[in-house]
Amino acid sequence: MKATPRREQPNYLKPYELKPTPIPDGFILLQDTREQRPLFSPRIPKGLTIQSCTLHNGDYSVKGFEHQICFERKANDLFSYCSSEHDKTKEKMLRFRNFLFVGLIIELRESDIYQFQEFNRVHPEVTRAALISFQVRYGVHVYMGSREGCARWLLDCATKFWKIQHEL
Repeated sequence: MKATPRREQPNYLKPYELKPTPIPDGFILLQDTREQRPLFSPRIPKGLTIQSCTLHNGDYSVKGFEHQICFERKANDLFSYCSSEHDKTKEKMLRFRNFLFVGLIIELRESDIYQFQEFNRVHPEVTRAALISFQVRYGVHVYMGSREGCARWLLDCATKFWKIQHEL
């Protein structure tokens, strides 16, 4: 009996793997010295230079544009950021209004964010309302997802911002 050849799956059915973000010459990502678990550790993308320094706003920025772009990074600390630390967070959001671009990177899946939190008792609607407020009231761009997805989104946005500022 002759074996039937397997048909190749059409491209539109195959999962697409995004290409790495091209890093422009001269682009330097700044990382706050207080970052305990750096987003790009242990693997730094090819061509990316990261400098550690004290940032007054956010956890990441772009060298030369520290007062124009920043990224705040959250994981499980998101829930206190949206609830018990409301006053501190509001102050930060008011400062963010002066920036051209602010990204809030949340290293959690949406399904993990919008569920009852056992340890801190933050209601999912409180978190939801805070995230909507950050976006609409303060112009903060929110991205949530895996560590790899968060790193890619940060680099995509930061390098695009850098290119626009350099008119490339």
